[in-house]
Amino acid sequence: MTMIMIARGWLVALAVALLAGATPAFAQEARLETQLATAVQHASFSMDADDHAMAVRHLGHVLNCIAGEDGEGFDGSWGHPCGGQGDGILVDIEEHPRHDDLAAVLRSVHALAMEGVGGETLGSVQAAAAGVRALLEVVESFGN
Repeated sequence: MTMIMIARGWLVALAVALLAGATPAFAQEARLETQLATAVQHASFSMDADDHAMAVRHLGHVLNCIAGEDGEGFDGSWGHPCGGQGDGILVDIEEHPRHDDLAAVLRSVHALAMEGVGGETLGSVQAAAAGVRALLEVVESFGN
């Protein structure tokens, strides 16, 4: 077999896998990394917000990135900055090789974000956002 035939065979196999709905591992990890970066950014926006409503909105963005559109706590009225980046951090982490190691942290970050968006004071929302950001950074660094 020539190198061209081998390369052509790999390209056909990849195309068939993509058409069948399989996502290559590198694409799945890239989606996860992008969503994590967006969520960390919006947690920071929440921490830096000048008023309660803006802090909740940005923490809501984070919750939406974590949960995904079909997940618990998703609220489209906050906006979805991770829309199109993946299916939600909790969904996309399922295929990650370190899923079992990170599952407890992700459950905690999801719960903290859910509680934080219900915070009644600016300080309580910002404190939750700080915790969410710190936990997401653990996932980012541990997941690599």
